[in-house]
Amino acid sequence: MKPDWITRAIGRHLVNLPASAKLSETYTLNKVKIEPLLIRNHQHFEYIVDMREAELKNTLHRKRKEAMFIELIKHPNGSVTLVSWSDPASEELYIFDTYFQIGTKAIKYSGDVDPDIKQKILDHHGRLSQEWRELKPGEIPEGTGFVAGDVMLVDKRFNLEDWSLSARFAGKPDVNFIMYGFARRTVKPGLRERAGGATGFLAGVLTGKSTLRSRAHPVGPIEGDEILMAATQNGRRSYGFKWEAPGKASSLAEPYLIADLTDGIQDPEAAGPTSFKDDDEALALWDEIIDSIRLRPGAAG
Repeated sequence: MKPDWITRAIGRHLVNLPASAKLSETYTLNKVKIEPLLIRNHQHFEYIVDMREAELKNTLHRKRKEAMFIELIKHPNGSVTLVSWSDPASEELYIFDTYFQIGTKAIKYSGDVDPDIKQKILDHHGRLSQEWRELKPGEIPEGTGFVAGDVMLVDKRFNLEDWSLSARFAGKPDVNFIMYGFARRTVKPGLRERAGGATGFLAGVLTGKSTLRSRAHPVGPIEGDEILMAATQNGRRSYGFKWEAPGKASSLAEPYLIADLTDGIQDPEAAGPTSFKDDDEALALWDEIIDSIRLRPGAAG
């Protein structure tokens, strides 16, 4: 790895990126977003929960003519779930606002729940409250787990785990890199078997399109394909790169992975300076990132 680069853990994988890059991440578990909470201490955590509870108690369920709030359920390690009605005009679904306290960190995990499986989901959240652990700044954790920012779920059971990581690079304001991971139950055709892909970014927008690469691009044991496009208009070179690894069904170790790098602007007539000095520089950045993608040792159990 280059000396001015860092290794980032996300999901169950690792990827190397320039240390100067501005990163943004998202995470979901079983189709429910994991929302990091900025808390100062335990009292601040309790304050956030109390404010949400008060909001629900002060919001009227129009059909029932009573508060949206139903009950508060306590879980191990100081975590709690606030149960309320999902819609003020309906009694079909609950919403569970679960607040997990994880050492000095906290996350919110909110989603709709069918009343018929209320206790099952509460039991599940109680188990999850005991499986999260806090990560130190910059820590690359060892062993089984799904990394979501500065916390990790220590679990090897199959869940629908999704994440995204986007990066913006210093001195290259028009360049955007984004990578996704999806643990899923079915496998779709690979990138080069489908129409579109990276070509969609350039098609119908810029003239002088060319394919730099359309080939298999395995990364260690990860089988993947890439389509890398470039185009020139008004003297500006732009790029649309895409890499995909279809993964395996119901696998935490081999999820569906996607990476995109785009370099271009919405209005070609207003094109600014080229982000890369030439194709080789663009390809070098791409290869450095893609070739660093790997499963964190022991992450899938």
